[in-house]
Amino acid sequence: MTQASALNQATDTHELIVNSAFACFGKQGLQKATIVDIAKQAGVSRSTIYEYFSDKAAIVEACAEHASERFYREMTKAMDRGGTLEDKLCAAAVFVTQARRVISSEKYFDEDATSLLLTKDAAVLLRECVEFFAPYLSAARLTGEVRKDLDVEAAGEWFARILFSLFSTPSSTLDMDKPEVVAGFVRDHVVRGFASDRPRPRRAQ
Repeated sequence: MTQASALNQATDTHELIVNSAFACFGKQGLQKATIVDIAKQAGVSRSTIYEYFSDKAAIVEACAEHASERFYREMTKAMDRGGTLEDKLCAAAVFVTQARRVISSEKYFDEDATSLLLTKDAAVLLRECVEFFAPYLSAARLTGEVRKDLDVEAAGEWFARILFSLFSTPSSTLDMDKPEVVAGFVRDHVVRGFASDRPRPRRAQ
C-alpha cells in the first residue's frame, strides 16, 4: 500500500467512526452511547476505534467539530443568497433562529447536530463565529457598506453574541418564528449601527 493510499484509508476510517458516532448519539443520546455501540455501528473493532481516538470524549469533540463545519457550511449557503452585507447578516440571523427550532421543512440543520455543536466550549464557539464573520465585515468596509473605522473583530463579536442570544433566548416582545421579523430586527439594530457615520463621542482623558 502506498503512503497516499494509507492516508486515504486512515481518513476514510476516521470519517466512518465520526459518522457512526453521530448516528449513535442521535439514537441513544450522548450519555448512553458507548464506544462499543459506535464500533458496532461502524462495523469495526473497539481496538480500531482506539487507534483513532483516545476515549469517548475525543470522539464527541470530533463530532462537535464536524457539526461546526456543517453548521457554517449551511449558514454560508443561506447567506450567499443575499448580495449586500445587510442581506447576508439578516440571512444569518434567520438561519440561526430556524436552526434552533429545528424547522424540518427548511432542512437547515438537525437537532442532533445542534446538540453536538453545543458541547463545544462557549469561548471556542464565540471565536469560531467571530472568525467566520470577519471576511464579510472586512469586505463591506472596503466597499463602503460599513464605516471605514469599524473594528471588524469587535463588530464580529458583537454580532456573534447577538446570534447566540437569538439562538438561546426567546423574545418576550417579538415573534422570532417569523423570518421577516428576525431580518427586520437585524436590519434596524445591527447593520445600520455598523454603517453609521455619526461622530463618535470623545473619551474623557
